[in-house]
Amino acid sequence: MKLLMKAFITPTWAALLLASGVVAAQGYPTRPIRLIVPFTAGGGTDILARALGQHFTATMKQNVIVDNRAGGNTIIGSELAANAAPDGHTLLVQINNLTALPALSPGKKVVSVDSFAPVTLVAVLPHILVVPRSVPANSVKELIALAKAAPKKYTYASAGIGSPIHLGGALFASMTGVDLVHVPYKGASEYTTAVLGAHVTMTFGSVPTALPHIRSGVLRGLAATTAARIKVLPELPTLAESGLAGYEMSSWYGLFAPAGTPPAIVNLLHSETARAIATKAVMDRLPDFELIANTPAAFAAFLRKDAELTVKLIARSGATSD
Repeated sequence: MKLLMKAFITPTWAALLLASGVVAAQGYPTRPIRLIVPFTAGGGTDILARALGQHFTATMKQNVIVDNRAGGNTIIGSELAANAAPDGHTLLVQINNLTALPALSPGKKVVSVDSFAPVTLVAVLPHILVVPRSVPANSVKELIALAKAAPKKYTYASAGIGSPIHLGGALFASMTGVDLVHVPYKGASEYTTAVLGAHVTMTFGSVPTALPHIRSGVLRGLAATTAARIKVLPELPTLAESGLAGYEMSSWYGLFAPAGTPPAIVNLLHSETARAIATKAVMDRLPDFELIANTPAAFAAFLRKDAELTVKLIARSGATSD
């Protein structure tokens, strides 16, 4: 009798749960959507979030408000999103920082991938090692020589501890044996201002952030951080080609909902993102990004692998949250 009841109840409850998820998605969204960006305005994360937000506003018939909540190595904005009601009305656009936070703070309770329902990997973006024109280095080899001759004199700016730029710079220092000083900022606009004003020696800026200043002549691009040369500057060598065999760093951009968000809403958000990146309007706004929009399951698998690689990278680079 118990076995018969179990056989009956299990599929019945499964059907009811599925139906409740469908109902949740059918009524969604019922009010404006808040899209949290844990960085200041102007960087790659902000640019991508605003492109998605504009598309969602048009297709989902509700305003999407991009909310820049910088600080705390992205913890402030990420925790705000993680603690929101899991109804799809508060979302987060995050990057590599999310998988780095636990590895940077072992033994501490911090916001992590487990705090969210992964929606989709929206895009990836290459970076460029750049220096101000006042730095007398025209190649990676020359920059390394300068830094080795003056330990702790040369600095690199990032968008915060645990950001791809921080880890990329720490890996650069580890692989070359140079002693660089890391200077963290709240976001792209701040670290770009610092390098433009020659307050720091270098940064590993994202392509949309660095490229205009390279083309204007204010900054000098020395190398791409990716395994292959980037399309927009094919003449620029990679760091691997410049003597750092195996060096590779890029930013990934993901869309997240709070943990516990109904799967039907997560799937709807994934579908809308996939629609968005296929439109000319979004592609034109994000020409430097490799647009992806994989499934929630594929994104979850990607995050597990990225977390494993990040732990190894942090151990190799010596980066910490302190």
